Amino acid sequence: MTTPAVFTGETSASGRGSEASNSHDDTPAARKGNGSAGVGALAEVENRLQEELSSDQILGLRASAAEQFVGEAALPSLGDTWVPGYRTITEGLAREVGLAGYEDDPFPDLPPDQPQPPSGAVDGNIIASFVDGVTGQHKQDVLDSCLFAQLVANGRVRRFEDPVGWTNAYSASLERLAWVVPSYAFINLNSSASKFTIDQAVLHILKSILSGDALQAVQDAIDAIKDLQTQDRRFAIFERNSHSAGAGNFQVNEVGETSGGNVQMSFSGYNFQSTDQVTNVLWFHFDSNSTRLSATRTTMLLNEAVYGRVRDAVQNRLVAYAGDYIGGVSFGDIG
Repeated sequence: MTTPAVFTGETSASGRGSEASNSHDDTPAARKGNGSAGVGALAEVENRLQEELSSDQILGLRASAAEQFVGEAALPSLGDTWVPGYRTITEGLAREVGLAGYEDDPFPDLPPDQPQPPSGAVDGNIIASFVDGVTGQHKQDVLDSCLFAQLVANGRVRRFEDPVGWTNAYSASLERLAWVVPSYAFINLNSSASKFTIDQAVLHILKSILSGDALQAVQDAIDAIKDLQTQDRRFAIFERNSHSAGAGNFQVNEVGETSGGNVQMSFSGYNFQSTDQVTNVLWFHFDSNSTRLSATRTTMLLNEAVYGRVRDAVQNRLVAYAGDYIGGVSFGDIG
């Protein structure tokens, strides 16, 4: 049995973002469904969002820039990378390309504007958990925008060779898609145990920004991924997109809504380099002496007024891209 690991860390690299501080206040935040979110960081992104929403001029400029970005962003050549999320795009998109997105829509009878029970999803290299009360439309917006940002980042940076650069490109893409993204810092994590598993590191990071139902939702999502059979397509998507040989880069994100109804994502990103050939990344037993692990965390808010202007364009590009990709491989390769 692996000895429970205690992690310590120090800042290794700064991430992309605006002027927000890299420090996090871990006092409880007033948030629907979510636990402690770092009240200082959250207050800053909420203030920035309110500034955007209070000015028609800023909203217009932001929306125009987002429309241009979605229309012109270069996606990677299909032969260069696994396409994240090609089997986990939302149900509406999946119907258009003839594949199931989620295994099935878990709440088919609920209108998209209605709050939904807790759920999880695999979205490329992301494990996403949604707390109770997030609407179906908000879930779709999160999954689509994060998937599109992954594709853009994949076309710009080699994820496993430069994970910090990739995360910066990813977060910059989210920002151009209407997310409010503060600055963040990567921390090198050192384990007290000779062996550790990635899920231990994930919970160590998330316990500093989440509590209660929000933390439990993440734990449930991780457990659900662990319980999948290796041939399950959701398992295969995460494995293919989260690591290659001894290098890995992935996210575990928790999504809820603020008391004002804004979409809020507690983002945590992880990357590792190991001499081991990694399989089943979440519960692989890493050797502390031969593994370098770093992590980052922050809180982002989605400007729905702006994203509503590009929602259809994002979906159209994802549909076209997924259709091209699926048309170029056999179903045996992606089953």
